[in-house]
Amino acid sequence: MVIRQSSVILLTSLLLASCSNYSLEATQEANTNAFQPIAKARNELANKTVCCTTFQQLKYKEIKSDGPLSIAITDQSQAYNFANGKSFVEAYKITSKSQELRLEMDSLIFDSVLMPEVTLLDANFKVTRTIKARQFIYKEAKVLKGDRLFASLTIYRQQANNPANETYILFHTSPENMKGGTTIIHPAKAFAIAHSTVPPEIPDPIIPHSATGLIELNVASKNTTTDSENGYNPLANLLSIEPKSESISEQDAHYNTEILAAIADNEISRALTLVHEAESIGSTTARTTFTDALKKRNETVVLSEQEYNQEIIDAISVNEIAKALALVDQAEAAGSPSARQTFLDALDNNKTPQTRVEVKKDINQQIKDAVAAKQTAKALQLVNKAESEGSTTARKTFVDALKARDGQ
Repeated sequence: MVIRQSSVILLTSLLLASCSNYSLEATQEANTNAFQPIAKARNELANKTVCCTTFQQLKYKEIKSDGPLSIAITDQSQAYNFANGKSFVEAYKITSKSQELRLEMDSLIFDSVLMPEVTLLDANFKVTRTIKARQFIYKEAKVLKGDRLFASLTIYRQQANNPANETYILFHTSPENMKGGTTIIHPAKAFAIAHSTVPPEIPDPIIPHSATGLIELNVASKNTTTDSENGYNPLANLLSIEPKSESISEQDAHYNTEILAAIADNEISRALTLVHEAESIGSTTARTTFTDALKKRNETVVLSEQEYNQEIIDAISVNEIAKALALVDQAEAAGSPSARQTFLDALDNNKTPQTRVEVKKDINQQIKDAVAAKQTAKALQLVNKAESEGSTTARKTFVDALKARDGQ
């Protein structure tokens, strides 16, 4: 009976994997223009004439209702000179009358990936906010979803026909975001981790960033009731020095609830994304909510202060200043008193905080602790980090810890 049940489980897993691969391959084949060779995509962008000089002149498609939408950014897309450089762009108008919309965005990873930026405009084509590339976080492949870069946002429109409502949305990238690549976990490692076996000693692939790509957008209405009055102005209320209106307080409460739920689910990256999103529309409580929630947890769910400092130093050493600043924000949100000074010292190159040696000394113990706590992905990250610093014992420590945990 046990053998038969195991066979059924194995067969089901294989069928799911087969369906997943077929679905992903079909998606890629249906959008070949979105995944051109990197050099070709960049050349096409360089040679493409910009369509217009104002957002109002862009050609907009419509997002009419809830559900999924595939947005292919290709050499057939419009080209526009944004403040941070030229990019292909797909422009949409949100025609839904919902009072609250939740947008989830996946930039799909195949042989290349688009590192997106998302710009939102009001009815008068004025920028209300931009979801930066750093707010898109890597999500590894799961059953029916492939590797992807994920971000989400919420649009509040308390009164119908208010010109300050967020009405238009632009999907694009930038010359800076086209550089470099995103490291994904090797499929063989992911498979081994999922089955609690020792991952193979193979490098994780680095997927290059491109000028083109495919974004899967999912739109969900949270509230279909609207108010016909047009007196409320979201931007005026956000910028007002008067006490916050009830609607803004409700937004704060909504984001704070979402942040607490993300931390409770151990989705720290998502919680940080929500913090940035909330602050972009005027929240003054989101970061405090995030920090307080972390302090109340009994287990460490973010990097230690030493690890954050080392990550900051490493980012600056390869001239990834934006990444280093993002790490400073994350570290300070988690309570670090030294991250910003570490950043400044590393920039000045006058002194190096004594973190590298300390981390090297105890990184094997951190690997053991992560394995014991069944945080295998974190343990693998520590192994990769240690080996990049010259460790010759980290991988063996990982393997031995796995064997000890599983009683082998």
